[in-house]
Amino acid sequence: MATSNESFFKRNQAYFWTALGLGVGGGFFIAVLLVVDWNYLGRYTIALLTDGNYQGIVDPPATNYEAMKNAAFGPAYNAIAPEVIRGSNERQLLIWYLFLFEVSLFALMYVFTGRKAAKITRPDDLVQVFTPFQRLIIWSNVAVIVYLIISGFNITWSLRSEGGAIPYYLRVSHEIVGLAWLPLWLITTIMTFKDCPILRKHTAFRFFMAGRYKPFKRIIWFFYAMMGGGLLLSGYLLWYLHPSEVVNAEVIQLKRTLIYFHFGTSLPMMFFLLDFAHSVTTAIRGNIKYLWTGKFPREHLEQLDPEVLIDLRRVGRA
Repeated sequence: MATSNESFFKRNQAYFWTALGLGVGGGFFIAVLLVVDWNYLGRYTIALLTDGNYQGIVDPPATNYEAMKNAAFGPAYNAIAPEVIRGSNERQLLIWYLFLFEVSLFALMYVFTGRKAAKITRPDDLVQVFTPFQRLIIWSNVAVIVYLIISGFNITWSLRSEGGAIPYYLRVSHEIVGLAWLPLWLITTIMTFKDCPILRKHTAFRFFMAGRYKPFKRIIWFFYAMMGGGLLLSGYLLWYLHPSEVVNAEVIQLKRTLIYFHFGTSLPMMFFLLDFAHSVTTAIRGNIKYLWTGKFPREHLEQLDPEVLIDLRRVGRA
């Protein structure tokens, strides 16, 4: 029985460690870096999802003055606004420690695990792993995400970026570049769906990535797909919705909540993107060059990614 339990943990330890890390990191972020009335935000979100009630009034106003405030500024103004205004400014002083912790974590991983390197004796024996179309999508995706992170930081932490032409253009271009990321996110999500045999039939294989996911890489794909979808949905709604004299307070309250959702989905996604960057740059020697050219030495695949080589042989590409 002990052996069975040990093998089960060994097979699924990536999921356990991920859940533990997200629990500790998320708990710290919620407890220290957020200023919000969680009771109200939870009730408002439930009402929004179950009843479609985006007005934000979870308790009837007790006085006419409270009803007037609800109509002018949105209900429970103090429940969300301090986080958007004051809490955002406080994060500008504290959030850097969180990113420093993440970078230090990957630095420690590099120190203790080192770099994987295949022993290459036939450097000219190359296998085409990524097609030109796949490389175009991958590198376009990298460029767009880097720009969205920089321009998003510029919006969230305006005290750091201050004024000037560069912050201005970063601000006005964030939504436009975000819309351009939509087809890239969708294509990347489908193209890298390695665990779906239906999509990877012989006739359509050239559009999909070769190989099979190991647990932690599967987690990275999952977070990219889910958090990316959340970012795009909330970002589009934040950009599209505008208050009017009819729905002024309701739209304000909904956009306050969407800001939470947008920022909340960006944080775990950035962590797993950082892990992905670590795995393809420092963790395995030569990956950047191979990813750029699309061609990998056969011995590299045999030693480090045999599943990729098996898939490519199956369709006659290796």
